[in-house]
Amino acid sequence: MHSFLDAVRTATGAVFSQALGATWSVEIDMTESAPSVDTSVVCFQLSLSGGLQGNVLIQFEAGDALRLAQKFLAESIDPSAELSQERKEALLELLRQVAGLAATTLKGSFNETKLEVGPAEPANSQGVDVVLLASENSADTLRLSLRLSPELLASVSSTKPAAPSIPVDASPEAGPDVSHEPNFDLLLGVNLNLTLRFGQRVLPLREILDLTSGSVIELDREVQEPADLLLGDKLIARGEVVIVDGNYGIRITEVADARQRIGTL
Repeated sequence: MHSFLDAVRTATGAVFSQALGATWSVEIDMTESAPSVDTSVVCFQLSLSGGLQGNVLIQFEAGDALRLAQKFLAESIDPSAELSQERKEALLELLRQVAGLAATTLKGSFNETKLEVGPAEPANSQGVDVVLLASENSADTLRLSLRLSPELLASVSSTKPAAPSIPVDASPEAGPDVSHEPNFDLLLGVNLNLTLRFGQRVLPLREILDLTSGSVIELDREVQEPADLLLGDKLIARGEVVIVDGNYGIRITEVADARQRIGTL
């Protein structure tokens, strides 16, 4: 559950900081409780599908919802103002941005997960309550109460996090030995097509259409120059053309760095 909550916490802080024009920090508080049934609240539901499944009931106390909407709409803070439909729509848009960023983060741990946000009614549903405390420069703290459904908790517990991808370090300090890259051995049995290129030439369509049997095309390479060995469209080596048992072959004289060759895969 920590990975999911941390993704939501991080996304909330990033979106609030960008959308509200100030630096916001967000903390997870497992000791706080959700608003009581007697408290005026504004609710939204976060629905998850794909890698994770379930839903989260998001509750704002009415005063916090009003302040957050006014900040998002760049209005003056007025506690006596009405939480109009326009302001509720502003909150919904803000949460949609949070959901979009959280989905990107969760993809790295739980594969593709779709997050959708919509308005909801207060409900005494079952689940685990978690509170996000969002504060602007440690001066203005808002509470986002989250109620994670039992289905979501089961989904998080049963889903094995995806292994994080490890980028290839192409820095000179990394050294040329790539045989110990994680999971690199899985690639060693893959068949790849290599192409031997003697040279090339660019021709206008008119000349291509005029080609007939016996036509000679001069390439951009002299006889003594090495031929290219290509993997796909990437140059990985050069060498001398040889004949092996009646077939063309190449004797390698230059080879690309091992990490450059991996970069073509």
